Amino acid sequence: MIKRNPLYLVLTMAVLLLSLPAFISCNKDNDDDNSYQYSTSTQTTLVTGFALQADNNVLSNLDSVHFTIDYDNGLIYNADSLPVGTDITKLKVTVDFLNTVSSAVFSITGATVQADTTINYTTSMTKSLDFTGKTILTVTSTDKSQVKVYDVKVLVHKVDPDLLIWPMSWRRDLPGSDNGAIAQKTVQQGDLYRTLVYDGTDITMLTATSPSQGTWEPQTCIMPFTPDVASFTAVDDNTLCMLSTVGQLYFSPDGIEWTATDVVWHSLLGVYEGRLLGIVKEDDGYYHDEYPRPEDFEVTRVEEGFPVAHTSDMIVTNNKWTFSQQAIIVGGIDSDGKPLSCVWGYDGLNWGKINSGHGTELPAMSDVTLFPYYTYRTLSGVRHYGLQRTWYLMGGRLADGTLNTKIYLSSTQGITWSEGDSTICQPDYMPAFYGAQAFVNHETLRAANQAPRPISSFDFMWDCPFIYLFGGYNEQGTLLPYVWRGVYIRMTNTPVY
Repeated sequence: MIKRNPLYLVLTMAVLLLSLPAFISCNKDNDDDNSYQYSTSTQTTLVTGFALQADNNVLSNLDSVHFTIDYDNGLIYNADSLPVGTDITKLKVTVDFLNTVSSAVFSITGATVQADTTINYTTSMTKSLDFTGKTILTVTSTDKSQVKVYDVKVLVHKVDPDLLIWPMSWRRDLPGSDNGAIAQKTVQQGDLYRTLVYDGTDITMLTATSPSQGTWEPQTCIMPFTPDVASFTAVDDNTLCMLSTVGQLYFSPDGIEWTATDVVWHSLLGVYEGRLLGIVKEDDGYYHDEYPRPEDFEVTRVEEGFPVAHTSDMIVTNNKWTFSQQAIIVGGIDSDGKPLSCVWGYDGLNWGKINSGHGTELPAMSDVTLFPYYTYRTLSGVRHYGLQRTWYLMGGRLADGTLNTKIYLSSTQGITWSEGDSTICQPDYMPAFYGAQAFVNHETLRAANQAPRPISSFDFMWDCPFIYLFGGYNEQGTLLPYVWRGVYIRMTNTPVY
């Protein structure tokens, strides 16, 4: 019979009791290893980056195209569409995720080249995709508990966004042209637009607050002289002026009643800092004159080749090369009646020819339409988004008696000029003209619910500058009873920010 020591039993029990927590603990750890904790976070399927891989055969700087990722609406798209005609049938992509994912599968259906298929990006990252159909990206989290579906779009412009358009549907009747008008001119006087219409007997002033306004308020003018309608000019917010057909200068606050001065000019060039600039004809030639004349002012003979009549409207602007404002006029006829190709500038003291010997020469023209607008310049990548101030020339009478139908551009304040390309040209359905007036009117456009841009659902608005081209005359000298409205297509698209 074995006799056990009571102390041994106690120690044995103590060891067993001390080992029990560790044993239980080990079993618990094993249980945790065998149980799977599923994620409930949407971050596990979040796409943080999407880009097209570089391919100069498709488009230079293709990898710089920015894509918007809208997780809430499940959209991936390039808000600034690719140029017209870009081939998107064989593009490789780079996709970034916030976390490691189990799979990212592209499903392609209805494409023009690639057959309906599925491609797992996580295992086939180098395969090309055809984005001409419907492309769906399905992302599954590592633990397969979360799935997110993205609609992927590679947008391509259907028409060139840098096309300057003049839709026939936007054309309107010239104010007052339904009453047998033979002459017309429109000016901007402060916040008002004034159209003077002459039918050979009566003179009517029509007023609106916007060139796009449908109905203009007519008033009969009390004018005890025969007007030289082409000389009609706004001096300031409270004063209009005009020459009679014999050159006498008249003033009016609103175009209804006119007051004569003792000034007689051959032509009126425009307004510079409140002073009228004109040409006076003497027996020995033509001279510069001003009204009112500054102190110590003396008339001076016009420079050789200076236009004495039929120039563009004079436009005054600031530029980066001079301290004072600069006025410019384009074209016109010289003292011998010959059309000119020159651009003349005035700085408040002197006139000077500013385009002589610089780049493309303008054709000799008279009664051209000059106005400031914009062109786009390429800054970087594939986007043409840089706006630059640009002078435009349209219409006018050429030296051979025909009318100009080309558009000329200058982004150097009239120093150098170039002819507009196929995106900046006068459409065939717009009649050739001379003597029209152009205005740029900034209008608010509104975009709502334009997929795939969810921001548009918040009634997005932006400013868009439209060109309004009033009147003018055809080759026979007949008044053209139209107002044309033009704009770049890009300006009417929802801006990309």
